[in-house]
Amino acid sequence: MGKVKQRPRRKLTPMHKYIGLLLFCIIGIGVAFFAPRCRAAVTPDFDSMRAWNDLVYQVKAGYRIPDTTTHRNVRDWLVQQLASCVKDVQLQPFTVHANGKDIPMWNIIAFIPGTGQGKADLVLLCAHWDSRPIAEHELLPADQVLPIPGANDGASGVAVLLEIARQLKAHPIARQVEIVLYDGEDYAWPGEDLNHVLDNMLLGSGYFAAHPGKHKPDWGILLDMIGDKDLDIYREPSSELNAKAVNDRIFRAAHELGFMGSRGVSGFYDTMLTGDDGTPETIEDDHTPLNKAGIPTADIIDFHYPAWHTRKDDVAHCSANSLRIVGQTVLYAISAQAD
Repeated sequence: MGKVKQRPRRKLTPMHKYIGLLLFCIIGIGVAFFAPRCRAAVTPDFDSMRAWNDLVYQVKAGYRIPDTTTHRNVRDWLVQQLASCVKDVQLQPFTVHANGKDIPMWNIIAFIPGTGQGKADLVLLCAHWDSRPIAEHELLPADQVLPIPGANDGASGVAVLLEIARQLKAHPIARQVEIVLYDGEDYAWPGEDLNHVLDNMLLGSGYFAAHPGKHKPDWGILLDMIGDKDLDIYREPSSELNAKAVNDRIFRAAHELGFMGSRGVSGFYDTMLTGDDGTPETIEDDHTPLNKAGIPTADIIDFHYPAWHTRKDDVAHCSANSLRIVGQTVLYAISAQAD
């Protein structure tokens, strides 16, 4: 680098000194007044590539369709991953009568005690680990009866929660955390009457809401479809209605971490999720039975996802950066810094 010429110093008159002292005092008062309100956000650690590998593994392992071998294999792998960093991991079995038979399903529950050095409330972090047996949004009827890979719709939220569990082991927080992976969120079968689609969906969260065990969460955050390459997360209307304080916490965290989206940039948008006609687009999801059971839960979801319930819901349509944005936002939102 070349040398830079410096301007010669000007001699300060008494008036200059007085004005300078006055400005110094004004700035000092301003800093003192605003300093408590302008805290610097400490960005939580989050290994996005490790989370990405978890997403890829789930898809490569096979369809996570209840009552299949691959479903049970992935269940065992998820338990193993959580048990490597959480002492208390349990299966919550339940049976559903659907498609003319009894189908075994399992919620996976991991309890992480807090440090006790702060608020001792119990926060629920959840996602669904099953994948949909049919791709009813495909154009060709022959494709509509095939299962979806479920890379974004299921595997993305699970991948983020696995990495969050590892980060909480490395960096414990004051709060108690319960990570729950729900089964049977997306169950359906070829020929099912989709006019009554909710009858065989949200099964695991519905069971957990009715049987929360000895630790009933104080509030919760649901992750669903958060791995989209083009990530656009809006305030989901029913979350705003039933868990506004939780929603506010999430979007405040995104603001403070600099994760607000803009044209061509993935992130959070602090406005209501709406349909094509501009009206609020309420989502029925795993947070629905939780809110009904008195556990205020907000849904972090990117519902503007063209590959939803199609065979194209694959790894190619997901992004490690999206996992990072959501993972760091959730970790910040549950930390004492966000209180």
